[in-house]
Amino acid sequence: MKSILADLKDQPLSIAKVEWWLLKYSDFYKKTSDIVYNQHFFTTDDGSVIRLPPLGEPTDQEKFLDLYQALDTICEFHRNEKYFEQELTEYKKIKDSQSDLKKWIAKNEDLGTEKYVCFLVDYLDYSENAKHLSVYVHSSKNLEIYIDQQDFKNTIEFLEIFNELYWEKEILPESLERIRNEMKKIKTTANTV
Repeated sequence: MKSILADLKDQPLSIAKVEWWLLKYSDFYKKTSDIVYNQHFFTTDDGSVIRLPPLGEPTDQEKFLDLYQALDTICEFHRNEKYFEQELTEYKKIKDSQSDLKKWIAKNEDLGTEKYVCFLVDYLDYSENAKHLSVYVHSSKNLEIYIDQQDFKNTIEFLEIFNELYWEKEILPESLERIRNEMKKIKTTANTV
């Protein structure tokens, strides 16, 4: 595991370096994933096979898989960086028009309220003055991996603007009402169970 981590020692990492690392270890990831997935099988009395979760401390293989998946996830988020740059350009043109802002928010609602809803909290909430994105690896809690914040400057700026307009200024109140109603249903269902 130490030799694998050696490629990640220079912090903060650029997203290009992370993508290179993912490519370098992609075959190893596939092999390791197959090995780990094929462990912990149990045959029940009726002959069906189930996979039990691993017990105890995570193995180096499991730690590697978690690391790879965490880095793959941050790269997946980065794939919208150019799109966010375009949307910020559009926002600057329409920011004084309430009707155009509503359309802009509606157009980006799925990204802002679903795919990226926890992005700022997940990657920048580790410190009040976060300078880089922190990648959390569940099985290796002491592992500190930081991604250069400049690689996500458009994503961060877009999300800050989106969150202010959507959540604070409630520019699409009908959407917030729908979300509140869904949350009430979930809460009611949870209370009846």
